[in-house]
Amino acid sequence: MMEEQKATPTPNPEHIAGTGKGEEKIKAEGREPGRQDTGTTGKAKRPTGKTTGRASTGVNAAKENPVDPESPHIPAP
Repeated sequence: MMEEQKATPTPNPEHIAGTGKGEEKIKAEGREPGRQDTGTTGKAKRPTGKTTGRASTGVNAAKENPVDPESPHIPAP
């Protein structure tokens, strides 16, 4: 008769918790520089916002803003 093999227990857990949820970070640390809330939209009340050049870069961020303040900021892809 063959002896039944038992699985050896692993010394470490299979899964180690990683990165937390984005909404938890915002509550704990606040919004990233260069991002602003502007309210909500639609029946679902989805949040809306605007960004500045600071959201795209920390180096000479003012240069990344539109020349005309009324123009929208279109971040680089």
